[in-house]
Amino acid sequence: MEGIVFPEEREVIRIKVKKCEGLMQPEYRKFAVDPQITSYEVLRHTLRRAFHLQSDFTISYLSHDSEGQEVWLSLLSDWDLDAAFISSSHPYLRLRVDARPFEDALDDWDIISSKDTPEPVPHPVVPNAPNNRQKPSTQPLRRSLFSSVQTTLTRMTQVLSFNDTKEEEDEKPMKPALSDTEFHSFLDEAGRLIRPEDLRLRIYHGGVDPALRKVVWRHLLNVYPAGMGGKERMDYMKRKANEYLKLKAKFLAQDTEEAQFVKNMVKKDVLRTDRTLDFFAVPDEHPNITALSNILTTFALTHPDVSYCQGMSDFASPLLVTMRDEAQAYVCFCALMNRIKPNFMLDGEAMTHKFQHLTELMHCVAPEFTEYLYKQQAEDLFFCYRWMLLELKREFAYYDALRMLEVMWSSLPPSPPQKDLELIDNVAIMANLSIPRYPYNEADRRQKGRRSSSSSNQSISPKSREHRVPNRKSRRRTSSNSDKEDGNHNSMVDGRGSRLPSKDAEPKPTNRTTQQITHGGSSSTHNNGKSALVPNGPKAAIPNGELPSPARSPMVFKKQLNGLSMSSLPPPDKFGYGNPFMLFLCLTILLQHQDIIMREQMDYNDIAMHFDKHVRKHNVNKVLNKARTLFAEYLKAQLQKSASSNGSGPNQC
Repeated sequence: MEGIVFPEEREVIRIKVKKCEGLMQPEYRKFAVDPQITSYEVLRHTLRRAFHLQSDFTISYLSHDSEGQEVWLSLLSDWDLDAAFISSSHPYLRLRVDARPFEDALDDWDIISSKDTPEPVPHPVVPNAPNNRQKPSTQPLRRSLFSSVQTTLTRMTQVLSFNDTKEEEDEKPMKPALSDTEFHSFLDEAGRLIRPEDLRLRIYHGGVDPALRKVVWRHLLNVYPAGMGGKERMDYMKRKANEYLKLKAKFLAQDTEEAQFVKNMVKKDVLRTDRTLDFFAVPDEHPNITALSNILTTFALTHPDVSYCQGMSDFASPLLVTMRDEAQAYVCFCALMNRIKPNFMLDGEAMTHKFQHLTELMHCVAPEFTEYLYKQQAEDLFFCYRWMLLELKREFAYYDALRMLEVMWSSLPPSPPQKDLELIDNVAIMANLSIPRYPYNEADRRQKGRRSSSSSNQSISPKSREHRVPNRKSRRRTSSNSDKEDGNHNSMVDGRGSRLPSKDAEPKPTNRTTQQITHGGSSSTHNNGKSALVPNGPKAAIPNGELPSPARSPMVFKKQLNGLSMSSLPPPDKFGYGNPFMLFLCLTILLQHQDIIMREQMDYNDIAMHFDKHVRKHNVNKVLNKARTLFAEYLKAQLQKSASSNGSGPNQC
């Protein structure tokens, strides 16, 4: 299997570490790491656990200058770690950890005086300074000192409380990330995953330790068939990796006009995907860039029914960064695309359902905000197109987005392949689907989507269409420009007019079981003998037997939403096209910006540009915690509705 990150193939690198902390005796540790999966963050985490570090610390590694003299160089990023692995690890890599004692950390604090702290906020008592509130001098010295110290501590606590307690709690993770010890508690002696639903519930509340993502993500993405032991999974991944290498060699060697078209489209997007990240901040010919291109091109040529579309690189990127192996990343990408493929289909059915459901959810939770959006002709929420197409991957800083994604994946029930994960769509290839039938450029898909969906707008009066369509064109121009500044795919900011199915589109049936989660708790509710968070149903129910068009008159659209409540929303296996928690993430972000949007009287263009300015800037803990609370309320309402329905007879819903 070819390497990606390291030009020299080495399975293990031995490390010797010396920890220095002030005048204390140095401590030493020895361990070995796999350079293919060890990132800078993983190394820091390992060192923190090895030395039980509670405060901040710096890392440096021993190297040699041009004259051969030993010199300690700072280790601050993945780039530095790669350099250390390559140039300074023979026969072992020597690291030095400099821990900062608590007293040194206080040097970073500003001294707050009475002039800096306005009344009525209290300030710390300065020793030997006059104090009008001092006790009389006749008070016993011990009691006076105790009182003064207690008052000082109280005032210091008040001064250093920069945020409200509730706000601080909102910014904390609900639980610590899943550790290696915890993960093994979900496995039996042979390494078989015996409690997949409980594992997902644990990850839902706290995420995954970055050092474990390479292993745990494969379970979340449903890579393995059920019941595999540890050795079986290793053999399975080796077999799948070899299968990928054969597919890549066969299909990338194609020199047809269709294959060249795909390669050009993929290359164009890969060269602007996450290039600010250390892993991709490399020359265009770097193996990391080539690996991402190989994954996307191979998938497109082996899956002609969906082929390639802008946005897929955003999903492949975190898989490659986490797996640090091209073949394994491709296997995970195929597993992920089994679920999200409808996002990129030309019929637009999945995206249309998601917009409809998000609008209904908004009306349930924030009717006043929804009313404001009606007045601004933004009730269809198409400025959220990028959010739902990419499942909010770009709305958080990169590594925060990884945690958001794993929490979202864990909210879905296990859905392992029955026998084997397919890496190629043989049915589509045997059907001889022609790749040019499916445009890869998002703008081209929209143009084709507008033609195919024109029948869905026939119920709208010509006067209504004349009033709304020109306004939408101006919206697209404004939004796309702001996304260009982000250095990514500018056509995905606003999906208006793209991929809308016909009015007569019928939902496909699903046989997923509904599974729930309790409010703020760690227990799951059982249904039909199974347990998980929510089902991964692929299709959504159509209210009133028809698929509403986002271009419908605002008053008609508003009337349809009146009377909606959490219990009247579609069930979890259909809500959000089988990914309901994503809708609550979108809802949370909207609610966080509700006040400023309404206060500034933003119209559609203003709202789109406002959210473009907040790309990768949202607080992941705040969003996840609030989304979990809202999601729990929805699930509770759905449970009550299900119980009521079961008790009232089979014909009621």
